[in-house]
Amino acid sequence: MKEKETGLYIYAEKRGKKEDTALLNYYNEVLDRGTYFVKPARIKNYFKSFEFQGKQDNIIGLQIADLAAYPITRHVLDEHSVNYTFDILKPKIYTQRGKQHGLKIFP
Repeated sequence: MKEKETGLYIYAEKRGKKEDTALLNYYNEVLDRGTYFVKPARIKNYFKSFEFQGKQDNIIGLQIADLAAYPITRHVLDEHSVNYTFDILKPKIYTQRGKQHGLKIFP
């Protein structure tokens, strides 16, 4: 069995043809243009593949993402409500010098 290269392998859950196409187009745009902080060459060096998987494929990483997404969404929508699961996740969100950088909320 051939060993995979070191890098980032992205698996996204299939949603629908239109949504999947939009996500794939955005991914390719980031590869081509980079971001405000990271140049395209560096991104291409780390990103090794991008694949869509169906819910029925039962991918553990996608299940974990589902388990984390709902409590984070609840926190964003109403940060003052009781949300014990988010309380467990919060210390795992990237924070530097008391400022939370790992959770981005866009209007």
